[in-house]
Amino acid sequence: GGCTKPEVWSDCPRTDYLNALRKESITLTEFYVQPLCSPTRSALLTGRYPIHTGMQTHVLQPTQPGGLPLKYKTIAEELKKQGYDTYLVGKWHLGYSKWEHTPLFRG
Repeated sequence: GGCTKPEVWSDCPRTDYLNALRKESITLTEFYVQPLCSPTRSALLTGRYPIHTGMQTHVLQPTQPGGLPLKYKTIAEELKKQGYDTYLVGKWHLGYSKWEHTPLFRG
C-alpha cells in the first residue's frame, strides 16, 4: 500500500530533501527494542536505554503517577529548539500525571 509500490510512485510526493539527507547520514542496522511499549518509546524518544531512564519495567498507564524523567530530553524537544514543528500521532504511555509529562509539553 501507499508509496511503497513502484506502480504508484508517480502519485507520491517527492522527497528530494529526505533522499539527500539519507545519502549523507549513517544507517543503523542493529538496534534493540523492549517487549513493552513504554520502555521502547522512552528509548526511541531519548536515545537512551530504558534501564538508564527508569522506564524499563512496565507500561505507564494514564492513571499512574510519574513519567519519563524530565531531565531526559526527547528528540521532539531538541527538534523544537532547532525550529521544527512537532506532532504526536498514536499512543504516548510516558506520563500523564503532570502537565510536564504530557506529550504536548514534551515536544
